[in-house]
Amino acid sequence: MNARNAILYLGGAIVMLAVIGAIYLEILVQARSAHEVWMVTQPVPAGAQLTNDNVRQVSLPDTGDRISYYRGDPVTDGKRAGHTLDVGHMVADDDLLSTQMVLVPVSFKAAPPLSRGDVIDIYTQLGNKTIQVGRSLSVESATTIWVPAIDEPGWITLQANNAPLFAASSSGIGVPASSGLGIQDAVASLSGAATGGQSLAPGPLTPASPTATPALTPASPTPKASPTR
Repeated sequence: MNARNAILYLGGAIVMLAVIGAIYLEILVQARSAHEVWMVTQPVPAGAQLTNDNVRQVSLPDTGDRISYYRGDPVTDGKRAGHTLDVGHMVADDDLLSTQMVLVPVSFKAAPPLSRGDVIDIYTQLGNKTIQVGRSLSVESATTIWVPAIDEPGWITLQANNAPLFAASSSGIGVPASSGLGIQDAVASLSGAATGGQSLAPGPLTPASPTATPALTPASPTPKASPTR
């Protein structure tokens, strides 16, 4: 083997060793790399603000899985829980309320027993229709709820005008959206579900069909007695 071939072989071996070393180095770095996430340290009810008392930052090793952890600082960002968070939960984007929230007073005409952290849907009555005005809202107390700041004027207007409000404990999942239910629509929907049929599908409601008036059959003329002679 001449000197030139020896140099080529030696160079190839060095390149191969360098590639193998780079691969092992990358594996080692990935195994030791970590990212910062926020972990719940105290139970957080829905609507409550995240503070240093109920969350803290921890390091987790990278696993390669693409998980949507919250990348900001929920404490300094003033974020609130969108639903109840348990101890040990890693805070993700969908765990937090995405809009600025305000606390408004409410007076319910009918509602289940409510306590802080409950999530409810709210309806009001307008004319002969019942209309949903709130979905998956967090309860602060039996008479106060958290609503998006942009909706504050609407809620205050309902309260100022003593609009009848009805609450249902619900996360909103499975509840159909509609433009409002009249009494005939509600009866038709519930009676269909009660007899094994399907409730009204979400979407615009069609007016109830008018009750058909049966055609009247003219009465047969009463036969007259023949005159006697």
